[in-house]
Amino acid sequence: MDWETVKIEMEWTHEKVSSLAGWSVDEKTVLTIAVYYVLSQKEFSSESFLRTMEALEKRAGWLSPVRGNFLPMLASFLDSPTFSADDAVQLLFTKQQIIRKTGFKNTVHSYLAAILMTSDPATSKVEAKQAKRLYNAMKKQHLLLTSDEDYSYAMLLGKANNDAVQQAALMRRYFDELNKVGFKSGTELQWLSQVLTMDCCSFKNERVIRAEQLMSHIRKRVNLKPIHYPVIGFLAILECQDNQVEELIRFSNFVAKGELFKWHKTLAFSFASGYFLQQMIENKEVPGFSKELNVLIQQALMAATVTTIASTTTSALS
Repeated sequence: MDWETVKIEMEWTHEKVSSLAGWSVDEKTVLTIAVYYVLSQKEFSSESFLRTMEALEKRAGWLSPVRGNFLPMLASFLDSPTFSADDAVQLLFTKQQIIRKTGFKNTVHSYLAAILMTSDPATSKVEAKQAKRLYNAMKKQHLLLTSDEDYSYAMLLGKANNDAVQQAALMRRYFDELNKVGFKSGTELQWLSQVLTMDCCSFKNERVIRAEQLMSHIRKRVNLKPIHYPVIGFLAILECQDNQVEELIRFSNFVAKGELFKWHKTLAFSFASGYFLQQMIENKEVPGFSKELNVLIQQALMAATVTTIASTTTSALS
């Protein structure tokens, strides 16, 4: 991995987004958008981004949850070279309506979950029902912790079509065991417990042991926060070796020292880990996973990175 090239790409994308956004968009939101374009390997185009923004503004009502600070972030997620802005926005709202009809609430996170759905209407309806079954089972295990912030994970994990009750119970078991070894109880720990069930619907105590080792080691040298817990989960299920973890730590600290992330250390680790793990998967450094599971993990990794950054950003703006 050429770290300097990644840094230059981030700086170039950030400059383009920043010049377009001007003073109207918070710096963390600008940085979030730049991070997304680099992680998704999309070149930022001012014209395409503005068209998508305008299409969203026209389609969303005044009371829509996509209004405000979230709108430019959502525009970056929808900006695509294969869809026109109007078609991309219409498809998103169509999928979000399918989600709402299954019982999910009309929130920002229902739109994030909709992005993760298949475009085919028949398939997306099945995915929405699978996601709702899993979400309901999760809610029974953790009534107070399970919220709209779990919609994206429910959508992704529901695609595996495992027994929802069994998978939710497994999440709760991981949650409790991880809490015993030092992970703080909360939404972020629930995200970690969800990640650990992604590829296997049976309990593996070695993952709890490895997660504890990873957290203890990484937080000594990185500004690790509970919001980064899902990264620990990906490192565990991908069976990353110590030398790979060391490279991630060095890469994260390299990113954090740059001018862009000087005042945003939390985002630095989110970006570095998202980029690093995606590169691992794309370079086939993760043996033992099927092509389908690799695709799901890549989607989940992107969703986790975006959810982490969006949560950090929106909490800072509230």
